[in-house]
Amino acid sequence: MKRLFTFFAALICVVFVAQAQSTQPLPKMFAHRGCWSKIVPENSIHGVARAARHGYMGIECDVKKTSDGKLVIMHDRTINRTCRNSDYSKISGKVAVGNLTFNELRNNYVLASSNPEYRTQVPTLEEILKECKKYNLTPMLHSKYVESYRLAQKIMGNNWVCFTNDVEAIKECRKFSKCLILYAINAKTADSAFELLPELGGKVGVSSMEREALTRERIAKFRALGYEVQSSIYLAPREAYVVRDGASIILSDFSLMPDPNNNPAKVVAVDPQTLAQGSTLKFASDGKVKDGGVAIEIEFEGVMEIAFDKKTAFYTLYNNGSHCDRVGRRFINGVGSVALHGVEECKIKSAKIYFYEF
Repeated sequence: MKRLFTFFAALICVVFVAQAQSTQPLPKMFAHRGCWSKIVPENSIHGVARAARHGYMGIECDVKKTSDGKLVIMHDRTINRTCRNSDYSKISGKVAVGNLTFNELRNNYVLASSNPEYRTQVPTLEEILKECKKYNLTPMLHSKYVESYRLAQKIMGNNWVCFTNDVEAIKECRKFSKCLILYAINAKTADSAFELLPELGGKVGVSSMEREALTRERIAKFRALGYEVQSSIYLAPREAYVVRDGASIILSDFSLMPDPNNNPAKVVAVDPQTLAQGSTLKFASDGKVKDGGVAIEIEFEGVMEIAFDKKTAFYTLYNNGSHCDRVGRRFINGVGSVALHGVEECKIKSAKIYFYEF
């Protein structure tokens, strides 16, 4: 019986891998630390509204505590990288969030931005949650604090995501919430998730920054069991391959998907053709865009480099013609562009390029 179960489990994974390579739905897109830019600070109120405009399903945010126990949104233990003094002078010496009272944090410091409009106070968790609810976004709390989960449950109901590697905190969360729980794994802890997730029950999944943890085979196994799989801030071109392998959630600093429901300003269909080795096809938006994006879905056979906006991202992709690749980038203050370069001769079966203006 055990051998029979193993056989069918392996068969399910093989079938899922084949489906992931050909008919995998678009992954759910979450903006890492909100939809930040060179101007809009990470983990800020403005980053929430911007994520809604860009069509993200939700935002990820990092929860810290002040010395008097107030839950605030900040990634680093210190505020030096992301903040300035209230008069916008540089902060001298390391200043830890946990060494400041809430009033000190709010009155003496602002988030760093080249535009004074965005030099706002460090937001509280409550403020970020209410902003997410306002825009119908799903907040993903990267937090170990159970009290932050209770606040999210109070404001958002079950429409939020608990995201941590703290097993005890995850178990406590499940006692009062039916939210999606993502267990943060690495290569060493990945297989332990197959024991933990059934114990938690409900909507569950895994997340990792490590490609070694999210192998194609392991992704297929998680997905075959009905679990979500999130890749966290993968760089190009690894992000494209994890989408191909079947990741259901993408947490990214920059990525967009070629989603026709995201109101593209322009869609270009590329006719079937052969792209010779060393040759390049180029496409661009109709003019300069203040806040935009470019994404492509393409079926081809060969080796191709897909480059966005001349120099910001390069995806070297190998495709045997059996599946569709989907990649994209957001950008600010520029002309959206994408170039398809034949590293080897490529046979393009079909492609659509989506230009967005947000």
